[in-house]
Amino acid sequence: MSNSYAPVSIKILDKEYEVACKAEERASLLDSAELLNTKMHEIRSTGKVTGLDRIAIMAALNMANELLHARH
Repeated sequence: MSNSYAPVSIKILDKEYEVACKAEERASLLDSAELLNTKMHEIRSTGKVTGLDRIAIMAALNMANELLHARH
């Protein structure tokens, strides 16, 4: 395992972001980004929520709720 960080490019709602992560965490980061992108697309497609920040908050709340339900 390496402590060095490498840039990873992720795409969320058609916008590119570059995030630094450890090499062994790259696959997990990409999976997380894809899940977030999917959730944000689902929320945006309803047309009920507009604005990137509101879409991101709704996605975070939905994912946190799912996590809490999975823990129980």
